[in-house]
Amino acid sequence: MTDGITHMSDPDLPRLSSTDLAERLGNDEVALRRYRMLAALLREGRAPGEVARTFGVSRESLRRLREAFRRGGLAALKSRKRGGGHIARGSPLARALHHELAADPGVSASTLWHRVQARLHAEGIADVPRSTFYRLLARMRDEESATGASSATMRLLREALGALPEEPPLTLGRGDLAKLLLAEETDVAQRGRRLQTALRSAIEQLRPSDDAGPVLNDPRWRHYLIIAGEYEAGEPRADLQDALALSASTYSRAKREALERLVALLPTAIDALPPPAPPSHLYAPPSVVPPGYEAELDLYASSLRRDGLALIWGDPGATLDLATALAAHLQSRGQKVIWHAAAAPDTEPRPGLRLLQTLAAALAAEGDHELWGDLAAPDARPLVWHLDLLANTIAGRRWAVVVANTHWLTDSDAMQALDVLATACEQREIRLALAGRSLPAWASAERWPPLPGSADQAALQEFLLRLARRPLSVRYPAPADIVRDRVAQLLDAVPVDLALALAPDERDRLIETLTPVERLIAALRGGAVDPRAGS
Repeated sequence: MTDGITHMSDPDLPRLSSTDLAERLGNDEVALRRYRMLAALLREGRAPGEVARTFGVSRESLRRLREAFRRGGLAALKSRKRGGGHIARGSPLARALHHELAADPGVSASTLWHRVQARLHAEGIADVPRSTFYRLLARMRDEESATGASSATMRLLREALGALPEEPPLTLGRGDLAKLLLAEETDVAQRGRRLQTALRSAIEQLRPSDDAGPVLNDPRWRHYLIIAGEYEAGEPRADLQDALALSASTYSRAKREALERLVALLPTAIDALPPPAPPSHLYAPPSVVPPGYEAELDLYASSLRRDGLALIWGDPGATLDLATALAAHLQSRGQKVIWHAAAAPDTEPRPGLRLLQTLAAALAAEGDHELWGDLAAPDARPLVWHLDLLANTIAGRRWAVVVANTHWLTDSDAMQALDVLATACEQREIRLALAGRSLPAWASAERWPPLPGSADQAALQEFLLRLARRPLSVRYPAPADIVRDRVAQLLDAVPVDLALALAPDERDRLIETLTPVERLIAALRGGAVDPRAGS
């Protein structure tokens, strides 16, 4: 053995299929997890430390699990039903304790012991073990003595911890604690996964920073070993209490302290979670695909493969249908497709923000949350650095971005976002398909003929012929077009009357900012001035 603990020879762990496991262990998630831990340890021969890290338990928990299997076989893996003892069945001891506690809640444990014994004797019941009495008293006081919000929070935490090992964590996601702490998350599976991650992070924070590993007789380790043992490894309380050499009352007190620490740690663990992934419907292509367009699809898909660009323009309804079909065509061939269809101005007053939110959502789904975190709010305001961030994070994605209804993308945010996409396409970082009523100003109608209505077959054949014979070169925005657009945006942002009304120091800063433009103009006129040179 490599874990420093001497074991008798282990019985063979049977190799069970999923069906066999279901027959023997049923839906007992704790038992199934214990079986997987033993399989990794005994059958795969993995080191105890590695198994402990993989399953998030202590090496001591692994040792006890192995000993339990050696003594009881597969039956020892089954979890014991919580609450199935004195309280659940209303035993005479539980009834006597309830009665005496209700009559005198502040009574000391020793006085209560004598009163309960006397009550049981009066009913003709023999003495009960003192350890059983103290364990039951600790549980009752733990569950019933607290009042108000703290009691409710502890109850919710206990319920959540009981569902912690479940995979996938659907019970956890449906629970009241998840609804309380992650109210903004509507997807049950994702809510459960996020709470599971936060709970395990909080439990890990109970673990002392000791490289030597758990020390059973060290009080610093009690909180972690109790919570991780009971709720992650599924170990019976009695076994943990014996292993830690604690009395029932000391164990209960330590567990209550650990739960209180978890209540305090959990909000921070929730805050430390990465932002939730936005819903995929924000960027996924439509599920309903218009029929037809086979010939057009072949030509546009060929253009995307060769040049990375497809421009569809003409009748808005026809271009939207063809863009939808193209997105489905690309997706069916394994490409990552990011879809955006701009809405009419009467329903979407800020089309540029919506386009940026689509791209930010797609980035967040792949782990880049910064842009989504800034732009997700309906009243978000895109800034220049957001566009720089988009350009940097979209690089190398190899997406196929399909943007439909481009004739409604007319505000400055939309124009700048489209410029970022066009630049990424030119640099072969993405493939780009734009569909709308008209061509972009930088595109050539000779290369991209207008899409006719489907009813005009003669015009359709002419369109297909022109599309097939179009020049192979791709023309991206000319420098003059780019500068003209940027100047228009600048004039919109700082009109002349506003510039004249600025304070002197603000005007000086604005003039200093525009100085490179003067150098660029001089360079273009004379051809001999380096615009990067100092003034």
